[in-house]
Amino acid sequence: MFKGNNKYIWIFIGMFVLIVLVQYFLPKPVNWQRTYSYKDKNPFGTYAINNLLEPTFCKESSVNKTTLYNLSNKDSGKTKTLILINDIVNISKPDLKTLYDFISNGNSVFISANRFEGIVADTFHLRTNEDFFNYYLNKDSAIKTPGVNVKFNAINLNKKTYNYSRLCYDFYFRNYDSTKFTSYSVTTDNKAVLIKANIGKGKLFLMSMPDVFTNYFIVKQPNRTYAYGILSLITQNSKVIIWDEYYKAFNKNTDSMFKFIFDSDALYSAYLLMILSLIVYMVFDGRRRQRAIPILEPVKNTTLEFVNVVSHVYFSSENHKYIAEERVKYFYDNIRKRFQVSTNELNENFFLQISELSGYDLKLIKQLFMYCERLKQSISASEYDLIELNRQITNFNNKSLR
Repeated sequence: MFKGNNKYIWIFIGMFVLIVLVQYFLPKPVNWQRTYSYKDKNPFGTYAINNLLEPTFCKESSVNKTTLYNLSNKDSGKTKTLILINDIVNISKPDLKTLYDFISNGNSVFISANRFEGIVADTFHLRTNEDFFNYYLNKDSAIKTPGVNVKFNAINLNKKTYNYSRLCYDFYFRNYDSTKFTSYSVTTDNKAVLIKANIGKGKLFLMSMPDVFTNYFIVKQPNRTYAYGILSLITQNSKVIIWDEYYKAFNKNTDSMFKFIFDSDALYSAYLLMILSLIVYMVFDGRRRQRAIPILEPVKNTTLEFVNVVSHVYFSSENHKYIAEERVKYFYDNIRKRFQVSTNELNENFFLQISELSGYDLKLIKQLFMYCERLKQSISASEYDLIELNRQITNFNNKSLR
């Protein structure tokens, strides 16, 4: 069909390669999703502010990736500040009780969200509204259109106004329990956006504009001093900051078995009844009723002896290449079973994944797998190669966390 027309084939191939290269080198589209994740460098991630926490605002920082019900109260000598930033905050009743205990012990909690739902909203009578609906504006228009203006209530700071574009969601507290909370920051229309309550020995801060802590409004933005001022306020006398990543909108795997049980009053009652029944059974009916079971000698395992004999046969025959290949095959199979990874492609992502799962040095992991691949591809192997291979694999197995 294409006989005598090879030039058209090359033209088609050249056009295909050109299209692929153009698509590859085109600038990647900006991800405008509001994730508020400390790992994300997109405009609405919180990578920038998270990297400023230590040592600017605290001596020590950590990331919480579990439910607040599991929030640790260890190191009671250190005052802590928990920071939770997300689009919507809706925590369970056990989480709220843990939050109360955490604050009452002298710690601080800062929650910034556009909307507060569930038991948090009901307990503190929280309702938030948005001044302008920005959903129908494209990003370029939202960036150029003036939006909300905010300021602090403090006398020495209320003269400074921070101007944000419509790109920043401008939610404010339409309603809150004024007997518990005091307004610390408002819009120029005197609508509260930052409120504070004293609970026991600690403090609870709530804010309705989480966007001010995102990368877009922190990096090279004059208004970043507003976010810095809020962080300075909430971290007063705190030595440790706990950054929450569990209650993020993108985090879909936030449900656990115990959280599901504790969220339901009926399941929680059934759970307590089951525990109580097990305790009663163990106390009153857990005695052994059968006669003593005779001790039987276990069957002797001669597998190691067999392996030792076979290995000596191979070693005596000086078939080091075969022994090396079998050792590498067994090692790769062990890696697949222990870390649930594929060994078909040994690339940077594979080495990094093994390093993170095992806790073993990345450089030594690369050296080990490269040595295995070299032995597989070599024509022959020496006794020294076998000893070195066994040494590297043994070191990895001994020092691996799994």
